Amino acid sequence: MALLSIILLSITWRLSSPWSPRDIAGDPFKPPSYVHLLGTDDLGRDVMTMVSEGVFVTLFIGVVSSLIISFIGLLIGVSSVTLRGLIDAALMRLVDFLLSIPTLVIALILVAILKPSIINVILVLAVVGWPASARLVRAYTLSLIEAPYVEVSRALGAGLWHIVVRHIIPNLTPILLASVIVGCRAAILLESGLSFLGLGDPGLQSLGTILFYARRSAALASGAYWLIIFPGMLIMLIILSLTLIMLAIDKSMKIKE
Repeated sequence: MALLSIILLSITWRLSSPWSPRDIAGDPFKPPSYVHLLGTDDLGRDVMTMVSEGVFVTLFIGVVSSLIISFIGLLIGVSSVTLRGLIDAALMRLVDFLLSIPTLVIALILVAILKPSIINVILVLAVVGWPASARLVRAYTLSLIEAPYVEVSRALGAGLWHIVVRHIIPNLTPILLASVIVGCRAAILLESGLSFLGLGDPGLQSLGTILFYARRSAALASGAYWLIIFPGMLIMLIILSLTLIMLAIDKSMKIKE
């Protein structure tokens, strides 16, 4: 509900705002007022308008990254179980190796090598996120591959592709949905961190980028608390909303079991 409210408010303000996120709308560092509900930044841009765009940029990066993460996780996780043997061992060793390295370290290295653009940021988030998704999918696929209905299908002569498409993937839907939510949450946090460090796409204004502007302009030292509090609170509310959705999905899965 909170996430939906944030999205609706952002849409409403974005459509009704007389300024674009890059327009000089007033004097620098003006506190929240009737004219500028969330104040202005060091250049005089309207923070409310910037934040309304930042919500969409942040959610877009999070959702697209999580979809890629879940797709790769599904491909690797199911392939690992169905092919087994050396392929399974090699894929899981790769997953273990990547999971042993802090994701922020990998992300910082990759973003430093690549040009900071939205496509590269999404690719980096996908690279650091897929191992956890693959391990989750593999764990559930292992339990499904030995299920009685799969054994019956195999005994009736069903091929591997038929079993995967008709029995494995449909029963992985709740896990994939959970993987998308978890991946989106992790991607938003990591993207916000990278943007805060100045490693995000300079052409876009995510919530993390707004925090970067606040840090660069010494907003806290200037008393412009609104440049830090409002974007930070929105990131927190988005993450909290995704966590509550994840808990609801988990509860639903346990009830079905």
